[in-house]
Amino acid sequence: TPCREGTGWMWRVMTRMVEGRATPDEIDTLEQVTRQVEGHTICALGDAAAWPIQGLIRHFRPVMEERIASYRKRSMPMAAE
Repeated sequence: TPCREGTGWMWRVMTRMVEGRATPDEIDTLEQVTRQVEGHTICALGDAAAWPIQGLIRHFRPVMEERIASYRKRSMPMAAE
C-alpha cells in the first residue's frame, strides 16, 4: 500500500538526510513519493506523514541542499599537500 511502503521509505530518506548521507536528487524523489502517498490511503496517516515533508521541502529546500552539500564536503577526503 502507498502508506505502508511510502511512509517507511520517507522515514529512511529523512534519516539519511539527518545523518548527511542523502543526495540532492533525493529531495525531488522524496517530494514525488509524498505526492503519491497523499490522498491515496484509507486513513489519514499517509497525509499526516506527507504534509510536513512537503512543507519542509517547499519552505526550506535551499537549506536542505546547502546542508547536503556541506555534509558531502566534510566527508570527502582532503587532498595531500
